[in-house]
Amino acid sequence: MQACVACACLIACSGAPSSNEPAAEPASPASATAEAIEAPEVAEGPPAPIEAVEAPEPEPAIAPEVAAILAPDAERSVSVGGPNDGRVERAVAMPDEGPGFRFNERRPTIARYGTGRMVRALIRAAMDVHESHGGEATFNDLGLERGGAIAHHGSHRAGRDVDVLFYLTHEGEPHRSVGAFLDPEGYGVDFRDLADPADDILLRIDLPRTWAFVDALLRRSDEEDLPVQRIFVVEHVRSMLIAHARSAGGDEAMIERFAMVTCQPGAPHDDHFHIRFFCAGDDIAQGCTDARPHYPWREQALAERGLELRVHVPRRDRPMAEITTAAQARRRAGALAPEVREWLNRRRAWQRKPHPGRRWCR
Repeated sequence: MQACVACACLIACSGAPSSNEPAAEPASPASATAEAIEAPEVAEGPPAPIEAVEAPEPEPAIAPEVAAILAPDAERSVSVGGPNDGRVERAVAMPDEGPGFRFNERRPTIARYGTGRMVRALIRAAMDVHESHGGEATFNDLGLERGGAIAHHGSHRAGRDVDVLFYLTHEGEPHRSVGAFLDPEGYGVDFRDLADPADDILLRIDLPRTWAFVDALLRRSDEEDLPVQRIFVVEHVRSMLIAHARSAGGDEAMIERFAMVTCQPGAPHDDHFHIRFFCAGDDIAQGCTDARPHYPWREQALAERGLELRVHVPRRDRPMAEITTAAQARRRAGALAPEVREWLNRRRAWQRKPHPGRRWCR
């Protein structure tokens, strides 16, 4: 069976809490007698029924590897260089799963590393959504343990890039996220076997949870001194999220930040976000550099700390990673059902990089 991730590659590959209270001392015989004398009489007859009370479900325990990442004294990573030719020291692995998140089991385990700040911000944002809305964030590739060139990506090299699948629903209920590309109405299909339409599942973007994650991540990354620099996403998903956030009374400052940092690149990113973070302030002196764009609010924040923005100059001799072309992906996919071909044809309408006229979208 070919999972929908194969289709995604086909269409997207181009370039009981204990108490601390002390135990009560046993009553003396004298006090027990006094209590018996003073106790009211109980009417004879059958006892009153006792209403059953459901005990609340215990909160899931946080696994040790997750707790270690969230700890205040967690070992700190260093991002060196830029996203397209950098590296990372003392990288942290995204755990398999935790409250409100998972690392996609279909992705290679070697691609789960990033800076501790980034991994922590991602986990905290996912946990925020889980607490407020339920659901589960699904993380795809981050980077390699030491950074550097990683197959199927032009960037993801300095521990500051991550791919995050959209939250999805099926028939109005939360559905585990998969790499299903979404049309301008927010619908997509989980093409499990690309040649058999009988197992296809119609999905739709879960706007409340997806926006809640974006909003939480923008806040959590600021707290980590690792603000979001860029979110690559298809234009129509960007528009839907902004419209939803405003209709739901979202924080206008966060909406404006999201609007500023989001653009559709050459590959449409219609089945996931590609999120990139700025250098942490502490990493700048150790060689971390930021590619464009450089927003005024970012430069001002650094200036207030006595720091200067270090502009990334791409290396011409950088080692290139293996890239799967669209033609190669098509050949590997094999036979396609007519429904798959129809969706691929429809996708052409939004596949080309738009020129929205926004200052920060080149």
